[in-house]
Formats: sequence, C-alpha cells, structure tokens
Amino acid sequence: MNALSLGFCTIALAVSASPLLATDEPTATTLAPVTVHASDIMVMETPAVHVRVTRVQLQRQNVTESADALKYAPNMMVRKRYIGDPNAVISGRNAGTLQSARSLVYADGLLLSNLMTNGWDGAPRWGMVAPEEIGAVDILYGPYSALYPGNSMGTTVLIHTVLPQRFTASVSTQFFNQDYRDAYGAGGHYNGHQAAATLGDKRGRFSWLLEYSRLDNHGQPMQYATARVGGNAAVAVPVNGAVPDRNPNGSPRLVYGANSIEHTVQDQAKLKVGVDLTEHTAALFTVGWWHNRAEDRTRSLIRDAAGNPVAGGVISADGQTWTLPASGLAPSSANDTHLLYGAELNGHLDNDWRWTIVASHYDFHRSQAATANLAEPGVPSGGPGTIADKAGSGWDTVDLRSSGPLGDRHMLYAGVHGDRYVLDSRVRNAGDWRGHADGAQVSAFAGRTQTRALYLQDVWSFADAWALTLGGRLEQWRAYGGLRANAVDTLHYADRRRTDFSPKAALNWDLADGWELRLAYGKAVRYPTVTELFQGSLSGNAIVNNNPALKPERDQSTDITLTRHLEHGHWRVSLYQDRIADSLYSQTDITVSPTVTSVQNIDKMRSRGIEGELGLTDVGLDGLDLSASLAFNRAKTLEDRQYPLANGKTFPRIPKVRASVFADYRFAPQWDASLGIRHSGRQYGTLDNSDHVDSYGAVSRFTVADAKLRWKFAPGWTAALGVDNLTNERYWVYHPYAGRTWFGELRWEL
Repeated sequence: MNALSLGFCTIALAVSASPLLATDEPTATTLAPVTVHASDIMVMETPAVHVRVTRVQLQRQNVTESADALKYAPNMMVRKRYIGDPNAVISGRNAGTLQSARSLVYADGLLLSNLMTNGWDGAPRWGMVAPEEIGAVDILYGPYSALYPGNSMGTTVLIHTVLPQRFTASVSTQFFNQDYRDAYGAGGHYNGHQAAATLGDKRGRFSWLLEYSRLDNHGQPMQYATARVGGNAAVAVPVNGAVPDRNPNGSPRLVYGANSIEHTVQDQAKLKVGVDLTEHTAALFTVGWWHNRAEDRTRSLIRDAAGNPVAGGVISADGQTWTLPASGLAPSSANDTHLLYGAELNGHLDNDWRWTIVASHYDFHRSQAATANLAEPGVPSGGPGTIADKAGSGWDTVDLRSSGPLGDRHMLYAGVHGDRYVLDSRVRNAGDWRGHADGAQVSAFAGRTQTRALYLQDVWSFADAWALTLGGRLEQWRAYGGLRANAVDTLHYADRRRTDFSPKAALNWDLADGWELRLAYGKAVRYPTVTELFQGSLSGNAIVNNNPALKPERDQSTDITLTRHLEHGHWRVSLYQDRIADSLYSQTDITVSPTVTSVQNIDKMRSRGIEGELGLTDVGLDGLDLSASLAFNRAKTLEDRQYPLANGKTFPRIPKVRASVFADYRFAPQWDASLGIRHSGRQYGTLDNSDHVDSYGAVSRFTVADAKLRWKFAPGWTAALGVDNLTNERYWVYHPYAGRTWFGELRWEL
C-alpha cells in the first residue's frame, strides 16, 4: 500500500502542477424542450468513478449508433467493427472484448445487456436506443455500488433518454462511405445510409415520444479464407491472386478469399409514454422493436488461367500445392426481430424518500442464422446448409428501489432485484439454406439462470468533509433446465444453486475546496451464463467440451481517486486493482490427454492500473472545449493450472495503454469543428501471448483520428461533414476494423 500511495501522490502532484489544468470546468447544458429521464436514484452519489457524456457532446461527434456514445470514454472501447455491427462488445479496465458479461448497459433502467452468453456475441442490444433519444449517458467504473449485480465488476453504462415538454419533431439523414484497404485484394468502397425521425408532445399529464430509424450499410470483409498446404499436385489448378501470409503466431498461410462481407438493413422503432399519475407519482411505459436482415457474402480473390474465379479444390500457388476447404467461402445470413417491453412506476414521499419499480422483458421474437455448407462466392445461389434458431430466448428483470434520508447525516438505499435468462438454441439442416429448416436436427442446447438479490447501502456524512459508504448485496443464483442434444440423443444437466454476499465500502474526503479524495472497495460475483454452462457437444452418450459445474468469477476490487473540481473544468487521477478468482475464459486444458478446449475457470488473474481524465471548457480561446484521458493497464494471469503456459503472461485483449483526446471549437456563431484521437496500445489475443504478427486474426495497437464540421445554417437546420479513421489506418481485433469513413449529415428539428 505504501508503494501504491507513493505512485498516486507522484502522479497527482504532476497533474496538479500542469498550468493547463487551471482552467474552467464545463458548464451545464439545459436540454430544452426535453427532460432527461433517470430512473437510477441519485446516480451521482454512487461510490464509483463516474463519467457523464451529455447530449451536446454527442452532437459534436460522428454518431451512427448509441454505442458511439462511449467512443472517447476514459479507459474504455467498444469493439464496433463496422456501422451496424450487432456484436459491439464493451472492453474496460479488467475486461477484454471477449468478456461481454463483465459489463452492464441500461436504458431508463431497462437492461440491454445480453447476459445469456459471454463473448463476441454477447454485446448489449444497442439497437434498442436511437442516438436521437439519448439525453445523457453515465458510465460507472467498478463494482463499488450495491445497487448493481456482479456483472458491474467491469463497467456499468446508464443511458438516460429524453421525454418532450412540448410538441417536438425531428428528421435526420446520414450518408457514409468507407475507403477500405487491405493486403489481400478485397479493398474498395463500402457505402451506406441512415434515416431517422422522432415525434413527441406533452399534453397535461401525458408525454410521449415516437421514434423510428432505418440503417442500410455495406460493411468491409470481416474474415478471410485461408488454404492449407498439401493436396494432389497432379490435379492442382494454377491460380493467380493468392497472397502468401502469416497468421498472428507466425505460421505461413495462403489467403485466397474474403468472407462475411455484410449488407445489413436494420429497422428500429420505439414508443415511450409517460404519465403523471398524481403530484408525487409517475409512470413510464416503453415498447421497442428492432429488426435486422443481414446477408454475409463471400468473394474469391483467385483466378485460373482463363480468368475464372476459383472457390474450391486443390490449387497451385506460390510454388506450392494448397487445398481449399469446401466451406471456406460459404455465405450466411441472419434474420432477427427483437422486442423490448418496459414499465416503471416511481414517486416520492413528503419525507423526501423516493421509490422506483422497474420491470422489463426482452424477447428474441425471431433469431435465425443460416449458413451454406459449400462455397458460393458472389451472389449466393442456394444449396444445402444449416439454420440456427434462438427464437424464444430472452430475459426478464424487476427492480424495487427506495432511497431517502435517515436523520441529517444518513442517506439510505435499499432494494430487491430479480432476473431470469432463457436461452434455447436449435440447429437444423436445410435443403436450401436460404429457405426453411426442413431437415433433421443437428444439435441443440438450452438452459435457464435466475438471480434473486437484496441490497442495502448507507451513505453516512459523519463529519463536514467526510462521508462513509457501507453496503452489501446478497444474491441467490440458480441454473436449471439445461440440456444438450445432437441428431439422436438428448441429455439433461443437473440443477445448481448458490448464495453469495458482496460487501461494498467507500470513504470520501473533501480535503480542501474543490478537492476530493475517495478510497473504494467492492466485491463482485459474476455468475456463469447459460452458454458457458450448457454449450458443449455429445460423444459416446456423454456431454464433453464443457463444464456445467463452472464456478462464478469473484472480484476483489479497490480504487483510490483524487478529483479536482475547477470553475470550468475538472481533472481526475485513479489507481485501481482487481484481483479476480476463477475468471471464466475459453482455453485448452493441456493437463489432460486428449486436450479439451472449452470455457474454463482460470484460478487467479489481476488487473491494475492508473487512469487520468481531464475535462475543460474555453481553453485559451472562447468556445474551445477539451477532454482527454490516459490509462496504463497491467492485466496478468497469475495462476492457471489447466493452461500453465499462461502463468505470468498479459491477459488477452486488455491493452497496456489507452488514451483519447477530443477537442471542439465553436469558431463562429453557427459553426463548430471537432477533432478526436483514440489510441490503444499493445495487447494480445492469446493467453500465452504467442501472437506477435500484426495480420488478420491479430489484436492490434492503433491510433486513429476523427473529425467533424457542423453548420447551423438556418433555424432548426444543421448540416455536418465528418470522417472517422482519417489516416485510413489498418488494424485488427481478429476481424479488421473499418477504414477511412466519410459522413454527411442533414438534420431538422422543431
């Protein structure tokens, strides 16, 4: 602790000595004629590092989806690979982009996080919130509040939407063009557009907002088809266009095609109705609808001597013989319809106590993913394949919360929480993968998890400059209804139940005018998801390649933060550490023969770091606002008995450095320009850190710049021109990120 304190003091003194930081803090912005709805009670007083992104700040950025609100958040990133990406996973202090269950995203208290799984496919359902309806976003770091479940061990995102206070309407349209380049011959321009509209009003006790948007975008290739060495040289077809390459581990490979070139069309609609039932009681009802139609086409990059594309068989290239896998260029498609239902009742009493009841239901009404068995480059022609169906999956949540003063020095928070996650996944054969699943069942797995929780948290202002927060969360978790099936057999898992208590504590000291020091501790228990528990395979009348007895992740987290509040700005420095037992991650158990690859518990991992944040307005020039952040992370695997090659190595997908700078300059009454820079340092994609080549499949370091110019050319009218990845940097998160993307935007609002 002495070394930790010394490091903290050194950095705090260095930051406080900077003359740049002696400027002003951003002034509050009034969101007229709308009000921000915040169902989370007194968010600002939760004992955690807290960052707010306002509606005004979002308007200064290039925003196409609600996930873009986190683009410049300190020590965070969202793995958004292209516009319309449904798998945009959050990565934070202690979580990589394959650990989606270590974050929580709420919109007006309604859960958007997909906690049925933990991985690339567990991204929050960003499509249920349109950027036009966002009033503010609060980001909480770490598991220091008893109000939230153990998934808050990473990051908690609270999206607050707006409700109109008078008649309001808006229409906007965006056009985007991506200039994508690669080393394999699949570069080019990928275009898209988006249109959105809102309409709302407040009459008497009723307020309502109706919102609709449509996104139509063509993304760059997400994957590349590779060939393996070998085959019958006598029948090999000589080809041109194949590119010799190395995978991230340095092994040679041949790239011959591009996969997952996605054309996505997404429709989203939402209706919110607010009712003032009495002077002290109000209700909010929400219905959301999201529909996605996506086609992932493939493209052969090689040609025979006659100039015809080649998609299969044995080829001769680069002086060797190669065999192309039959499904290497197999296309796929997705068809999804999701529904969100939410209801909230809240009020306050004459003694200043407040209460809230929030219930939600998220329904995978339709969820089909179809894949061809054989290569079909170009325009798909149809043929045998498989169709995976998750219809009927989803989750339910309910929260009862109250807060209020106990005397002059205590603020008490109390609540009850319940949730249930249902996952049913079925895969069937199809005579034509573009049609119906008319064949036999290939596989299936299903299961349920359920959590019940009680929490209590007290903020005790025991002296004028001191506050002590003590709390705890008691959780009872249950997993049941698990099954695994193949074409002929169905096996069931045993039910499980577990109870845990997670204490929380924080000490705040206002050590001087404008200075705040806080030490926080929190334990979090993150329970296994349905997919982690029950997804596996059948072999010899037994379930293999999974472990239904997985232990939950248990995090012991500590944060010490110094904050300086200025007249028109602030800065913050935080030191943090997470010690996580039984971390859940997919790995290979090399202590058994044959080896088994599955989700397993890693005995001990640790993530620690230092994080700085700065926010200023009118920096040197009137109208110039600046925000910046810098974080140094050190995440390590301390003990992994099943894969000892990982011991002492950097934990995957958590970069050693994260940094961002965003500046906006209002250089004329109707004009403003912004520039943002995002940096992510060295990181690894493997537990043993064996990946050292920055190629397809790697997890890159990167620095990208974004810019935007806005012009309010008439009352209610705004035009904008923007660009992301200005220098057209090529970088990867296994898949390639987008290249230089230009944005054009026109917006009208009443």
